[in-house]
Amino acid sequence: MRHRNLSGLVMLASIIATIPAIAAEPTPVNGQITDSVTVTATREEARRFDMPESTGVLDAALIEDVRPTHPSDIMERIAGVHLVWLAGDHHTTVIRQPINFNPVYLYLENGVPTRSTGFFETNALFDVNIPQASRIEITKGPGTALYGSDAIGGIINVLTPLPTAEPEGYISIEGSTREYYRLLASVSGTTGKHGLRADLNLAYDDGWRDLTASDRQLANLTWTIDASDRVSIQNVLLLAQVDQDSSGSNLSRDDWQNNPTLNKAPIAARNTESIRFHSLIDIKLDDETLLSLTPYFRYNRVQLLPAFALGFDPHQYDVNGQSVGLLAKYRKDISPSFRLIFGVDIDYSWGHRDDQSIDPLRVDGIYESFAIIDTVYDFNVKAITISPYVHGEWQITERLRLTTGLRFDYSDYDYTNNLSTVIDPSAQHNRPADQKVDFAHFTPKVGLTYDFTDKLNGFVSYRQGFRTPTITQLFRPGRSALSTELDPVKSESFEIGLRGMVGEKISFELAGYYMTNRDDILVFTDDDTGVRQIENSGKTRHKGIEFSVDIAVTPVLLFSVAYAYNHHSFIEWMPRSGTDLSGHKINRAPRDVANVRLAWRPDWLNGGRLEVEYQHLGSYYLDDNNTHTYGGHDLLHLRGNIRFDNGLDIYLRLHNVLNTRYATNGRFNGFVGEELKPGQPRTLYAGVTASF
Repeated sequence: MRHRNLSGLVMLASIIATIPAIAAEPTPVNGQITDSVTVTATREEARRFDMPESTGVLDAALIEDVRPTHPSDIMERIAGVHLVWLAGDHHTTVIRQPINFNPVYLYLENGVPTRSTGFFETNALFDVNIPQASRIEITKGPGTALYGSDAIGGIINVLTPLPTAEPEGYISIEGSTREYYRLLASVSGTTGKHGLRADLNLAYDDGWRDLTASDRQLANLTWTIDASDRVSIQNVLLLAQVDQDSSGSNLSRDDWQNNPTLNKAPIAARNTESIRFHSLIDIKLDDETLLSLTPYFRYNRVQLLPAFALGFDPHQYDVNGQSVGLLAKYRKDISPSFRLIFGVDIDYSWGHRDDQSIDPLRVDGIYESFAIIDTVYDFNVKAITISPYVHGEWQITERLRLTTGLRFDYSDYDYTNNLSTVIDPSAQHNRPADQKVDFAHFTPKVGLTYDFTDKLNGFVSYRQGFRTPTITQLFRPGRSALSTELDPVKSESFEIGLRGMVGEKISFELAGYYMTNRDDILVFTDDDTGVRQIENSGKTRHKGIEFSVDIAVTPVLLFSVAYAYNHHSFIEWMPRSGTDLSGHKINRAPRDVANVRLAWRPDWLNGGRLEVEYQHLGSYYLDDNNTHTYGGHDLLHLRGNIRFDNGLDIYLRLHNVLNTRYATNGRFNGFVGEELKPGQPRTLYAGVTASF
């Protein structure tokens, strides 16, 4: 399954080479919440103060300063956001939910979902160009009234940069003490009504653990057309290929502490290929009316031999999906104080999945090789989703604003099984018969914002969310015999918040949320047999407080804190007779998450900065019985850069300064015992950027 695609690297490099040398114009750092904006909340630029929800914004200047190797390097600056770094490019997201691999987050590029409903990929940022983004917006809590299924824990929207007005360009080369290498390059410019931009991201990581290398090639190509004063078009093509060896197995606590480079599943691997295109077309019909049309195409393929399944269901699979769709939106300003947005999202997807059962050879506890036994799943799925919605904003008084919305989602899955049907609770691989499965759901939202002063704003909101089962949960059920009867997850969320500025130097945001999920789709593992069953869990409760503050101590010294306290528990769950987990805390649900930073910009760095960052992850249970615990961890990182007048920028970053032994993920059940996944030890990164 593993292959190094040097030809792909050369091809992408040649694309860049054919475009005139032209670097992204940095977005100014904006420290004032009162002036900041969000695009995700309404699908077009809006003032954050007007939105009754918690949204974090990471702009281009910050992304350029941080130079993230992994999404976790930058996204944890937003209170309540935690990105689990599993290895290489592997990750999973944690926002108002426990650490899990469930489709409770929606990932967007320029507002377009990177994958279709039901075709979720937990490593969804694998093939998204984070270090060259112009902006990252994270909306916490349900966003389904505007975006549909999966947006329960939150929405991550990555915006790609636009062409610059003048020809510009840059090239950045980076390396580390652990054989990590990356090349970033960009060229951009505008001639007349046409703007062109190309961004290239090539990275190779040899992996600090045994046989965990990763090879990654990403490219963004953007063509903008200012057709007239009333019509603008932004065409974006995204190409990606990631060849990832094993993400590294979990380890016993003894191996985790004393032999963290050990990888007991070196045969595991993941290869991904992605092609995505969308065209953002804005037509200004008059001064009060905007029509937006976004046609798109997607192709995604994943080949995976999962390490986590080797102990109970060893297999490898190949799944691919294609999509065509349209996001259509009509915005009308009825009056200076009242705005309506009508829209409909239409998506047609088709895909194929092929699973092969394997017989792994284990020597001294390490899976060294495998033999293919037979094909256990071979099916096709066609899916259509139609989702009309309405969104309204009413400025009731000068200070009071009402935002409300309602969306209806209809999804239909047409499943064809290319093998024999198996429906048997004792069978290891159940296979449903050919059938159609459909889901329909209304999701409302309503919220109020109030400006107490020009610099102090409060909000309260009620939002519903939902997610449909994935095609894997429905049609690749393993031992679960009734998978096609799974219900969608339904979510209700209440949120209250306060945000603003104290004087001219302190900005803050405080939010509290209370979320209840019904029919959560969870996996119950039998401690005696290791058998995993997929089922709806009853009810779960998720509540917490999030706080962030930025303090300009001096004109060149900035102190920042992002903190969240969370509590995730089962209200009702009886996975089998005699086992009642109601009232227990959900496994892998960190008690709290914190990120503290001190950034210094002395004049002698010529626009550069020095930063110390402290990351904290609280303790959590490794099992739903709440008998085994991971105690959490604290990490310290340093970064700095200096800029020169000739366009050079030299930077250093020291990850895990104190060389702390920590775990990025963990689990326990009676069948396999306690396991932890080690985090990366102390590593020095260095690089240079040349702008021209």
